[in-house]
Amino acid sequence: MTSSARNKSSEVSAIEYSTVRVPYDVLNKKFRHAQKIIDREISQLNMLISNIERLPSPELEEQAIKSLREKLGSFKKRYLDCLSKEGGYANKCSERLDYLQEYIDESDAKVESLWKKKRLNRILVDYFLRNSNYETAVQLVKATGIETQVDTEPFLAGREIEQSLAAHNTTPCLQWCYENRSRLKKSKVNLEFKLHTQNFIEKIRSGDYKGAIQYAQRYLVDGGEAPLKLQETMALLAFKPTTECEKYKRYFSEDRWEELVVEFRRTNYELHHLHTESLLSTVLQSGLSVIKTHQCYSSERSGDCPVCNEPLNALAAPLPFSHCTQSRLICRISGDVMNEHNHPLMLPNGHVYGERALTEMMETEGVIVCPRTEEVFWLDQCKKVYVM
Repeated sequence: MTSSARNKSSEVSAIEYSTVRVPYDVLNKKFRHAQKIIDREISQLNMLISNIERLPSPELEEQAIKSLREKLGSFKKRYLDCLSKEGGYANKCSERLDYLQEYIDESDAKVESLWKKKRLNRILVDYFLRNSNYETAVQLVKATGIETQVDTEPFLAGREIEQSLAAHNTTPCLQWCYENRSRLKKSKVNLEFKLHTQNFIEKIRSGDYKGAIQYAQRYLVDGGEAPLKLQETMALLAFKPTTECEKYKRYFSEDRWEELVVEFRRTNYELHHLHTESLLSTVLQSGLSVIKTHQCYSSERSGDCPVCNEPLNALAAPLPFSHCTQSRLICRISGDVMNEHNHPLMLPNGHVYGERALTEMMETEGVIVCPRTEEVFWLDQCKKVYVM
Protein backbone atom coordinates (compact mmCIF):
# COMPACT_ATOMS: atom_id res chain seq x y z
CA MET A 1 0.00 0.00 0.00
CA THR A 2 1.37 3.41 -0.96
CA SER A 3 1.76 6.23 1.56
CA SER A 4 -1.13 8.07 -0.11
CA ALA A 5 -3.37 5.02 0.24
CA ARG A 6 -2.32 4.62 3.90
CA ASN A 7 -3.18 8.25 4.62
CA LYS A 8 -6.57 7.84 2.94
CA SER A 9 -7.20 4.63 4.89
CA SER A 10 -6.53 6.46 8.17
CA GLU A 11 -8.79 9.31 7.05
CA VAL A 12 -11.62 6.89 6.23
CA SER A 13 -11.21 5.13 9.60
CA ALA A 14 -11.49 8.45 11.45
CA ILE A 15 -14.33 10.05 9.50
CA GLU A 16 -16.33 7.26 7.86
CA TYR A 17 -16.83 4.92 10.84
CA SER A 18 -20.61 5.27 10.97
CA THR A 19 -20.91 4.99 7.17
CA VAL A 20 -20.48 1.21 7.44
CA ARG A 21 -21.36 0.63 11.09
CA VAL A 22 -24.93 1.96 10.91
CA PRO A 23 -26.18 -0.39 8.12
CA TYR A 24 -24.26 -3.28 9.73
CA ASP A 25 -26.03 -2.70 13.05
CA VAL A 26 -29.42 -2.57 11.31
CA LEU A 27 -28.55 -5.79 9.47
CA ASN A 28 -27.60 -7.43 12.76
CA LYS A 29 -30.87 -6.26 14.35
CA LYS A 30 -32.92 -7.55 11.40
CA PHE A 31 -31.12 -10.89 11.58
CA ARG A 32 -31.79 -11.36 15.29
CA HIS A 33 -35.43 -10.31 14.85
CA ALA A 34 -35.85 -12.79 11.96
CA GLN A 35 -34.22 -15.56 14.00
CA LYS A 36 -36.72 -15.04 16.81
CA ILE A 37 -39.62 -15.20 14.33
CA ILE A 38 -38.26 -18.39 12.74
CA ASP A 39 -37.70 -20.09 16.10
CA ARG A 40 -41.21 -19.18 17.27
CA GLU A 41 -42.87 -20.28 14.04
CA ILE A 42 -40.97 -23.59 13.91
CA SER A 43 -41.92 -24.30 17.53
CA GLN A 44 -45.60 -23.72 16.70
CA LEU A 45 -45.37 -25.90 13.55
CA ASN A 46 -43.77 -28.75 15.49
CA MET A 47 -46.55 -28.52 18.05
CA LEU A 48 -49.19 -28.68 15.29
CA ILE A 49 -47.50 -31.72 13.71
CA SER A 50 -47.32 -33.55 17.03
CA ASN A 51 -51.01 -32.80 17.66
CA ILE A 52 -51.99 -34.21 14.25
CA GLU A 53 -50.47 -37.57 15.15
CA ARG A 54 -52.70 -37.80 18.21
CA LEU A 55 -56.02 -36.91 16.53
CA PRO A 56 -58.66 -39.65 16.79
CA SER A 57 -60.35 -39.33 13.34
CA PRO A 58 -59.32 -38.74 9.68
CA GLU A 59 -61.70 -35.75 9.46
CA LEU A 60 -59.93 -33.95 12.29
CA GLU A 61 -56.58 -34.85 10.78
CA GLU A 62 -57.65 -33.36 7.44
CA GLN A 63 -58.71 -30.10 9.14
CA ALA A 64 -55.44 -29.96 11.09
CA ILE A 65 -53.38 -30.55 7.93
CA LYS A 66 -55.28 -27.76 6.18
CA SER A 67 -54.53 -25.46 9.11
CA LEU A 68 -50.89 -26.57 8.95
CA ARG A 69 -50.68 -25.68 5.25
CA GLU A 70 -52.06 -22.21 5.95
CA LYS A 71 -49.56 -21.80 8.75
CA LEU A 72 -46.72 -22.90 6.48
CA GLY A 73 -47.83 -20.42 3.80
CA SER A 74 -47.89 -17.59 6.35
CA PHE A 75 -44.50 -18.66 7.69
CA LYS A 76 -43.01 -18.74 4.17
CA LYS A 77 -44.28 -15.23 3.47
CA ARG A 78 -42.81 -13.82 6.68
CA TYR A 79 -39.54 -15.68 6.12
CA LEU A 80 -39.14 -14.30 2.58
CA ASP A 81 -39.97 -10.79 3.84
CA CYS A 82 -37.26 -11.05 6.52
CA LEU A 83 -34.82 -12.48 3.98
CA SER A 84 -35.50 -9.60 1.58
CA LYS A 85 -34.86 -6.97 4.28
CA GLU A 86 -31.65 -8.69 5.39
CA GLY A 87 -30.47 -8.90 1.78
CA GLY A 88 -31.14 -5.21 1.27
CA TYR A 89 -28.97 -4.16 4.20
CA ALA A 90 -26.28 -6.73 3.33
CA ASN A 91 -26.08 -5.19 -0.14
CA LYS A 92 -25.93 -1.72 1.40
CA CYS A 93 -22.95 -2.75 3.57
CA SER A 94 -21.20 -4.19 0.50
CA GLU A 95 -21.87 -1.03 -1.53
CA ARG A 96 -20.55 1.20 1.26
CA LEU A 97 -17.33 -0.83 1.53
CA ASP A 98 -16.81 -0.66 -2.24
CA TYR A 99 -17.53 3.07 -2.14
CA LEU A 100 -14.87 3.70 0.54
CA GLN A 101 -12.34 1.39 -1.13
CA GLU A 102 -12.83 3.32 -4.36
CA TYR A 103 -11.59 6.48 -2.63
CA ILE A 104 -8.57 4.72 -1.08
CA ASP A 105 -7.48 3.25 -4.42
CA GLU A 106 -8.25 6.32 -6.56
CA SER A 107 -5.26 8.18 -8.02
CA ASP A 108 -7.04 10.56 -10.44
CA ALA A 109 -7.21 14.00 -8.78
CA LYS A 110 -10.40 15.00 -10.62
CA VAL A 111 -12.28 11.82 -9.62
CA GLU A 112 -11.01 12.18 -6.07
CA SER A 113 -12.28 15.77 -5.96
CA LEU A 114 -15.77 14.62 -7.05
CA TRP A 115 -15.70 11.92 -4.34
CA LYS A 116 -14.85 14.54 -1.70
CA LYS A 117 -17.63 16.78 -2.99
CA LYS A 118 -20.04 13.92 -2.48
CA ARG A 119 -18.71 13.38 1.03
CA LEU A 120 -19.24 17.06 1.81
CA ASN A 121 -22.89 16.65 0.79
CA ARG A 122 -23.20 13.65 3.11
CA ILE A 123 -21.68 15.66 5.97
CA LEU A 124 -24.16 18.49 5.33
CA VAL A 125 -27.08 16.02 5.31
CA ASP A 126 -25.90 14.69 8.68
CA TYR A 127 -25.72 18.25 10.05
CA PHE A 128 -29.22 19.13 8.82
CA LEU A 129 -30.71 15.95 10.31
CA ARG A 130 -29.11 16.58 13.70
CA ASN A 131 -30.53 20.10 13.74
CA SER A 132 -34.06 18.93 12.85
CA ASN A 133 -33.93 20.36 9.31
CA TYR A 134 -35.39 17.12 7.95
CA GLU A 135 -36.98 18.47 4.78
CA THR A 136 -33.78 20.27 3.78
CA ALA A 137 -31.78 17.08 4.36
CA VAL A 138 -34.15 14.95 2.27
CA GLN A 139 -34.11 17.48 -0.59
CA LEU A 140 -30.29 17.60 -0.57
CA VAL A 141 -30.13 13.79 -0.66
CA LYS A 142 -32.41 13.65 -3.70
CA ALA A 143 -30.70 16.56 -5.48
CA THR A 144 -27.21 15.06 -5.14
CA GLY A 145 -28.18 11.40 -5.69
CA ILE A 146 -26.60 10.05 -2.49
CA GLU A 147 -29.58 7.97 -1.30
CA THR A 148 -27.49 4.79 -0.93
CA GLN A 149 -24.68 6.54 0.96
CA VAL A 150 -26.56 8.23 3.80
CA ASP A 151 -28.59 6.85 6.71
CA THR A 152 -31.67 8.95 7.31
CA GLU A 153 -33.71 6.18 8.99
CA PRO A 154 -32.36 6.59 12.56
CA PHE A 155 -33.00 10.34 12.42
CA LEU A 156 -36.43 10.20 10.78
CA ALA A 157 -37.61 7.42 13.13
CA GLY A 158 -36.31 9.41 16.09
CA ARG A 159 -38.06 12.52 14.80
CA GLU A 160 -41.53 11.10 15.59
CA ILE A 161 -40.48 10.09 19.10
CA GLU A 162 -38.94 13.51 19.77
CA GLN A 163 -42.14 15.19 18.61
CA SER A 164 -44.22 12.97 20.91
CA LEU A 165 -41.98 13.81 23.89
CA ALA A 166 -42.27 17.52 23.06
CA ALA A 167 -46.07 16.99 23.16
CA HIS A 168 -45.72 15.38 26.65
CA ASN A 169 -46.41 11.85 25.40
CA THR A 170 -44.01 9.10 26.51
CA THR A 171 -45.79 6.10 24.92
CA PRO A 172 -43.82 5.96 21.61
CA CYS A 173 -40.51 6.39 23.44
CA LEU A 174 -41.39 3.65 25.96
CA GLN A 175 -42.24 1.35 23.03
CA TRP A 176 -38.85 2.17 21.49
CA CYS A 177 -37.15 1.33 24.81
CA TYR A 178 -39.00 -2.00 24.94
CA GLU A 179 -37.87 -2.89 21.40
CA ASN A 180 -34.25 -2.04 22.22
CA ARG A 181 -34.22 -3.20 25.84
CA SER A 182 -31.34 -5.67 25.49
CA ARG A 183 -29.09 -3.12 23.76
CA LEU A 184 -30.00 -0.40 26.28
CA LYS A 185 -29.15 -2.78 29.11
CA LYS A 186 -25.71 -3.44 27.62
CA SER A 187 -25.00 0.27 27.29
CA LYS A 188 -26.22 0.85 30.89
CA VAL A 189 -28.63 3.58 29.83
CA ASN A 190 -31.76 3.86 32.00
CA LEU A 191 -33.88 6.07 29.75
CA GLU A 192 -36.93 3.90 30.48
CA PHE A 193 -36.75 4.72 34.21
CA LYS A 194 -36.59 8.44 33.45
CA LEU A 195 -39.68 8.17 31.25
CA HIS A 196 -41.61 6.30 33.94
CA THR A 197 -40.45 8.90 36.48
CA GLN A 198 -41.91 11.64 34.27
CA ASN A 199 -45.23 9.80 34.04
CA PHE A 200 -45.16 9.46 37.85
CA ILE A 201 -44.57 13.22 38.17
CA GLU A 202 -47.44 14.03 35.79
CA LYS A 203 -49.83 11.98 37.93
CA ILE A 204 -48.72 13.95 40.99
CA ARG A 205 -49.13 17.20 39.03
CA SER A 206 -52.72 16.24 38.19
CA GLY A 207 -53.46 15.38 41.86
CA ASP A 208 -53.78 11.62 41.26
CA TYR A 209 -51.63 10.52 44.20
CA LYS A 210 -53.17 7.06 44.44
CA GLY A 211 -52.54 6.48 40.75
CA ALA A 212 -48.98 7.77 41.18
CA ILE A 213 -48.29 5.26 43.97
CA GLN A 214 -49.71 2.38 41.93
CA TYR A 215 -47.67 3.46 38.91
CA ALA A 216 -44.49 3.65 41.01
CA GLN A 217 -45.11 0.16 42.45
CA ARG A 218 -45.48 -1.23 38.94
CA TYR A 219 -42.71 0.57 37.04
CA LEU A 220 -40.28 2.34 39.40
CA VAL A 221 -39.61 -0.10 42.25
CA ASP A 222 -37.96 -2.63 39.93
CA GLY A 223 -36.70 -0.02 37.47
CA GLY A 224 -33.05 -0.82 38.10
CA GLU A 225 -32.24 2.59 39.58
CA ALA A 226 -30.15 3.14 42.72
CA PRO A 227 -32.17 3.06 46.01
CA LEU A 228 -31.24 6.64 46.91
CA LYS A 229 -32.47 7.89 43.55
CA LEU A 230 -35.70 5.94 43.99
CA GLN A 231 -36.18 7.40 47.48
CA GLU A 232 -35.68 10.90 46.13
CA THR A 233 -38.25 10.25 43.41
CA MET A 234 -40.82 8.83 45.83
CA ALA A 235 -40.36 11.83 48.12
CA LEU A 236 -42.11 13.89 45.44
CA LEU A 237 -45.38 12.60 46.89
CA ALA A 238 -44.81 14.92 49.84
CA PHE A 239 -44.45 18.02 47.67
CA LYS A 240 -46.81 20.05 45.53
CA PRO A 241 -45.92 21.12 41.95
CA THR A 242 -45.64 24.71 43.26
CA THR A 243 -42.98 23.83 45.85
CA GLU A 244 -40.07 26.23 46.29
CA CYS A 245 -37.71 23.54 47.58
CA GLU A 246 -34.88 23.64 45.02
CA LYS A 247 -34.11 19.92 45.25
CA TYR A 248 -37.63 18.94 44.19
CA LYS A 249 -38.71 22.06 42.30
CA ARG A 250 -36.65 20.96 39.27
CA TYR A 251 -38.64 17.72 39.05
CA PHE A 252 -41.83 19.67 38.33
CA SER A 253 -40.16 21.97 35.79
CA GLU A 254 -41.45 21.80 32.21
CA ASP A 255 -37.81 21.81 31.11
CA ARG A 256 -37.64 18.11 32.02
CA TRP A 257 -39.48 17.29 28.77
CA GLU A 258 -36.77 19.02 26.77
CA GLU A 259 -34.17 17.10 28.80
CA LEU A 260 -35.92 13.85 27.86
CA VAL A 261 -35.76 14.83 24.17
CA VAL A 262 -32.02 15.46 24.48
CA GLU A 263 -31.51 12.21 26.42
CA PHE A 264 -33.42 10.18 23.85
CA ARG A 265 -31.51 11.78 20.98
CA ARG A 266 -28.16 11.00 22.64
CA THR A 267 -29.24 7.41 23.36
CA ASN A 268 -30.51 6.94 19.81
CA TYR A 269 -27.18 8.11 18.41
CA GLU A 270 -25.28 5.82 20.77
CA LEU A 271 -27.36 2.76 19.83
CA HIS A 272 -26.76 3.38 16.11
CA HIS A 273 -23.06 4.17 16.65
CA LEU A 274 -23.49 7.72 15.41
CA HIS A 275 -21.16 10.48 16.59
CA THR A 276 -22.58 12.56 19.44
CA GLU A 277 -21.40 15.68 17.59
CA SER A 278 -22.13 16.38 13.96
CA LEU A 279 -19.39 15.31 11.56
CA LEU A 280 -19.35 18.88 10.20
CA SER A 281 -18.34 20.24 13.62
CA THR A 282 -15.70 17.53 14.02
CA VAL A 283 -14.11 18.21 10.63
CA LEU A 284 -14.16 21.98 11.15
CA GLN A 285 -12.62 21.68 14.61
CA SER A 286 -9.82 19.46 13.32
CA GLY A 287 -8.84 22.25 10.93
CA LEU A 288 -9.40 25.13 13.36
CA SER A 289 -7.17 23.52 16.00
CA VAL A 290 -4.20 23.87 13.61
CA ILE A 291 -4.54 27.64 13.18
CA LYS A 292 -5.94 28.67 16.58
CA THR A 293 -3.69 31.14 18.42
CA HIS A 294 -4.01 33.37 21.50
CA GLN A 295 -4.50 36.39 19.24
CA CYS A 296 -7.81 34.84 18.04
CA TYR A 297 -9.25 35.60 21.50
CA SER A 298 -7.70 39.02 22.03
CA SER A 299 -8.69 42.51 20.95
CA GLU A 300 -6.24 42.27 18.04
CA ARG A 301 -8.23 39.87 15.87
CA SER A 302 -7.56 39.49 12.15
CA GLY A 303 -10.36 39.72 9.63
CA ASP A 304 -8.63 37.16 7.39
CA CYS A 305 -8.31 34.48 10.11
CA PRO A 306 -11.20 31.93 10.21
CA VAL A 307 -10.85 31.43 13.99
CA CYS A 308 -11.09 35.18 14.64
CA ASN A 309 -14.54 35.32 13.06
CA GLU A 310 -17.88 34.10 14.38
CA PRO A 311 -19.30 31.48 14.56
CA LEU A 312 -16.04 29.58 14.08
CA ASN A 313 -14.53 31.48 17.02
CA ALA A 314 -17.10 29.91 19.37
CA LEU A 315 -16.68 26.48 17.75
CA ALA A 316 -12.92 26.60 18.35
CA ALA A 317 -13.22 27.85 21.95
CA PRO A 318 -12.84 24.41 23.66
CA LEU A 319 -9.91 23.40 21.42
CA PRO A 320 -6.24 23.65 22.46
CA PHE A 321 -4.07 26.34 20.91
CA SER A 322 -1.91 25.25 18.00
CA HIS A 323 1.72 24.40 18.68
CA CYS A 324 3.86 26.72 16.54
CA THR A 325 7.60 26.01 16.40
CA GLN A 326 8.18 28.91 14.00
CA SER A 327 6.38 32.25 14.11
CA ARG A 328 5.68 34.49 11.14
CA LEU A 329 4.88 38.19 11.07
CA ILE A 330 1.83 38.95 8.95
CA CYS A 331 0.99 42.43 7.71
CA ARG A 332 -2.44 43.44 8.96
CA ILE A 333 -3.09 45.56 5.86
CA SER A 334 -2.12 43.20 3.03
CA GLY A 335 -2.00 39.80 4.78
CA ASP A 336 1.51 39.24 3.34
CA VAL A 337 4.38 37.75 5.33
CA MET A 338 6.84 40.34 6.64
CA ASN A 339 10.42 39.20 6.02
CA GLU A 340 13.63 40.34 4.30
CA HIS A 341 11.64 40.98 1.10
CA ASN A 342 8.89 42.89 2.91
CA HIS A 343 10.52 44.60 5.91
CA PRO A 344 8.34 45.26 8.96
CA LEU A 345 8.04 49.01 9.57
CA MET A 346 6.87 50.56 12.85
CA LEU A 347 4.81 53.73 12.84
CA PRO A 348 5.40 56.38 15.53
CA ASN A 349 2.34 55.06 17.40
CA GLY A 350 3.98 51.63 17.79
CA HIS A 351 1.92 49.63 15.26
CA VAL A 352 3.86 47.51 12.75
CA TYR A 353 2.95 46.90 9.09
CA GLY A 354 4.69 45.60 5.96
CA GLU A 355 6.90 47.95 3.92
CA ARG A 356 5.15 46.95 0.71
CA ALA A 357 1.66 47.85 2.00
CA LEU A 358 2.80 51.18 3.47
CA THR A 359 4.62 52.13 0.27
CA GLU A 360 1.52 51.39 -1.84
CA MET A 361 -0.63 53.41 0.58
CA MET A 362 1.80 56.32 0.35
CA GLU A 363 1.71 56.22 -3.46
CA THR A 364 -2.10 56.10 -3.69
CA GLU A 365 -3.15 58.23 -0.71
CA GLY A 366 -0.16 60.55 -0.37
CA VAL A 367 0.00 59.78 3.35
CA ILE A 368 -0.05 56.73 5.62
CA VAL A 369 -3.23 56.26 7.65
CA CYS A 370 -2.95 53.74 10.48
CA PRO A 371 -5.93 51.34 10.06
CA ARG A 372 -6.18 50.86 13.81
CA THR A 373 -5.98 54.42 15.15
CA GLU A 374 -6.59 56.40 11.92
CA GLU A 375 -3.58 58.58 12.73
CA VAL A 376 -1.76 60.13 9.74
CA PHE A 377 2.00 59.70 9.19
CA TRP A 378 4.69 60.04 6.50
CA LEU A 379 6.80 57.19 5.20
CA ASP A 380 10.05 58.78 6.47
CA GLN A 381 8.64 58.66 10.01
CA CYS A 382 8.59 54.83 9.94
CA LYS A 383 11.36 52.76 11.45
CA LYS A 384 12.52 49.28 10.47
CA VAL A 385 11.92 46.51 12.99
CA TYR A 386 14.53 43.77 13.42
CA VAL A 387 13.47 40.44 14.91
CA MET A 388 16.19 38.38 16.60
